[in-house]
Amino acid sequence: MPRLPRRSPRRWPAVVVAALLVLGACSGDGDGEGSAGTDPADASGGDRVAVSAADLGPFTEVDPDDLAGPGTPLGAGLSVPEGAFLQGTTFPDLVGGGYRALLLVTGDTVAVFDALAGQASSLGMEGDAGCLGGLAEIGCEAELVDGSDGESLHLSAVRRVNPLIGVASGVGLLYRPPGSDDGGADPGGTPPTSPLPEVVLPDPVPAPPPEDVALAVRNLEGPARRLELGSSLVGLPGPCACAGGGWSMVVRLDGVERDVLHGYVRQLSDLGEAPDLEDRHRDDVTVLGVRVGEGAATAEIRATVPDDGQAYAIITVRPG
Repeated sequence: MPRLPRRSPRRWPAVVVAALLVLGACSGDGDGEGSAGTDPADASGGDRVAVSAADLGPFTEVDPDDLAGPGTPLGAGLSVPEGAFLQGTTFPDLVGGGYRALLLVTGDTVAVFDALAGQASSLGMEGDAGCLGGLAEIGCEAELVDGSDGESLHLSAVRRVNPLIGVASGVGLLYRPPGSDDGGADPGGTPPTSPLPEVVLPDPVPAPPPEDVALAVRNLEGPARRLELGSSLVGLPGPCACAGGGWSMVVRLDGVERDVLHGYVRQLSDLGEAPDLEDRHRDDVTVLGVRVGEGAATAEIRATVPDDGQAYAIITVRPG
């Protein structure tokens, strides 16, 4: 993909990152409390902003009932920006105030990325960020840290349109609360540069094939990943809600939740053996999680099962 002029976020200190879509290993559970006292376990419960089919434009295959609109709190003082929709819910760590989430982007990818980075900046998080792109693909990445207390946010955004493998349009984010031992990034600054060209979405945006649901985002040298019986795709698979290369998808759990999750664990067993599912009950939500594999190639599953409401899971895969 040809490199065009780089664009850096407008409202916060940043150093342009040369990597395009190099995201990273899904890190372990955080421990501590998030900013603004918002528990991510219930951050998108009663405050969810309803979505209609008309809001989604060309994403006609996406069920709006599984999304939450702009203004929905994510947790720790962050919220869904304009031009994006929360897929399912936020997915808390088993312990502490950290969480991950995957957004579907219907608007301008760089503007959504800028907005999230601006929110993080207002909370004291600064660091490295940047976007690269061309006519068929844009990728952005940011690692933002509050050097005073370790609070951090990793952002990975992608807009890709490829007639052979499909469409990706989303932002993966991983939040770690104050007290996390993730190190810090030295804040820097870059002057404004030329905007990136728009990557135009097809209308309608096609749904990915269920037998290879992550085709548009996975490593094509790796195995296909399918939807398990008792689950359905929410939105589109997107970049990894982790720090480093990989991808994520959110699924709605319609079957027996633990049975469906065990199905995904078996499907991902080529990455290594997995321990039993862990679970924590937080307020009125049960959070389940498991990590598959121990080396460079790993996958993580997080699920939220409310006492009264819809259950969702996020699968994040790092191919190594």
